[in-house]
Amino acid sequence: MKIFKEIRKAKAFTNQSTVTIGNFDGVHLGHRKIIARAKELASQNKVGIITFNPHPRDYFLKNSKPFKLTKTDKKYNLLKELGMDFVIELRFDRQLENCSPEQFVEKILAKNLGIKNVLVGQDFRFGHERGGDFNKLKSLGISYNINAFAIELNTNGEQIISSTQIRKALERGEPEKARAMLGYWHQICGKVVRGAQRGHELGFPTANINLEGILIPRFGVYSCIVEILSGKLAGSYKGAASIGKKPTFGDNEANLEVNLFDFSHEIYGTEISISLINFQRPEEKFETIESLIKQMQLDCEQASANLSSFSLSKS
Repeated sequence: MKIFKEIRKAKAFTNQSTVTIGNFDGVHLGHRKIIARAKELASQNKVGIITFNPHPRDYFLKNSKPFKLTKTDKKYNLLKELGMDFVIELRFDRQLENCSPEQFVEKILAKNLGIKNVLVGQDFRFGHERGGDFNKLKSLGISYNINAFAIELNTNGEQIISSTQIRKALERGEPEKARAMLGYWHQICGKVVRGAQRGHELGFPTANINLEGILIPRFGVYSCIVEILSGKLAGSYKGAASIGKKPTFGDNEANLEVNLFDFSHEIYGTEISISLINFQRPEEKFETIESLIKQMQLDCEQASANLSSFSLSKS
């Protein structure tokens, strides 16, 4: 899959292709429905995504708390797995903010990319101050031989599947509901960093992940599946993860630390992916180290029971 960050260099690859437009945060079931339809429209031609960097929400709300479900590299890996031929990453800046619907279709879709088909959700909005909708896109496309198609929004029961609804589920500590909309268990990916070594001291060694730049789920303890992504130890492992600020020790920066069951290797610097399966309990402050250790033992026992039906793969 090719990734273009300068549209001037893309047309030779994207000419007569089919695209869909959006941020695709999480690449959830709604996104997958759109992508599947885009591939049908493309037939033998290329199919791709037009997305934005930074996310418009980051651009307009510069001091907002992190909200992304997936880091960019993870999102692009998911799109590649779904058969996308390319991603056009438009820089969201003042120029793009002020781009009218007419300019977007003429300069970006037609002139710079040579798009043949564009597929969007029924609630699609584009252009300066979100001034364009699907009907506007369709009417403008006629002048440039661009076919515009809309697809019904995907639902989970009566609820529309959206990245916003998935974020709300995770912030409530409901990974099962998030999975029903994502189509897979929500994953937190990152490189294992060195922590304060308290887990080793307490008898529960942990792998620590920085949560910077992504949505932080509800603080607390989760049963989880951990995948080590490379090296001799690559494979899947069961574990118990804690997300929060470790109030027992007075720490105030949120992170994720996970205890891998029946695992005694050091994996600092290794890329891992942690799938949250069940929310077990909220984060709490313990009065003594002894009471914390006792609870950690109970947490691991509960996580092991929760994960008893999961089979693991080893590379």
